[in-house]
Amino acid sequence: MERVTGDTGARMRDPDRIEEMLRLGKPVKIEPILRPVETPPLPGSNVKSEMISEERRKIADRLVELSDGVLSLEDSDRHIALRIGSPPNCNAVTVSKRADRVTFLIRSIDLLRKAEQHGFKPVSAKLVAQRDKDRHRFQGLSASDIQAHESIFKEIVMDSVRTIMDRRPKKN
Repeated sequence: MERVTGDTGARMRDPDRIEEMLRLGKPVKIEPILRPVETPPLPGSNVKSEMISEERRKIADRLVELSDGVLSLEDSDRHIALRIGSPPNCNAVTVSKRADRVTFLIRSIDLLRKAEQHGFKPVSAKLVAQRDKDRHRFQGLSASDIQAHESIFKEIVMDSVRTIMDRRPKKN
């Protein structure tokens, strides 16, 4: 506990000395220790993030099923990766945790058109590196969308798997 004396401005940490100054009638200023207050999370925001997380997990699980079990799940703080093997070139699909989007690797223009005919709007990802080639994002995709359009998403997932397999280094 830090205390400040009124007459000297010196910082006091010794309670015996403070007591002595008080007995002698010298002014002593005692300042409270300020501790940061931790505010609990709001109930609504916590429930919403848990709900979003649960929905993202449902989407990822369903997409793994559509891949016939070829893909495995890998959680990170930013996304759930549906991957084949280990890096590099292993993420066939990513389900974002913060933004409401799912990213696939789609090489087939016909498959992109088919997705658009089903009412989806795949957006090409910004080409930052070669691995971003053929990467398309689906905003607002839900587990019920995947269930309702299972055949198209099975094709999209398998195209993503084929794309990753073609990009992986060939073992001799």
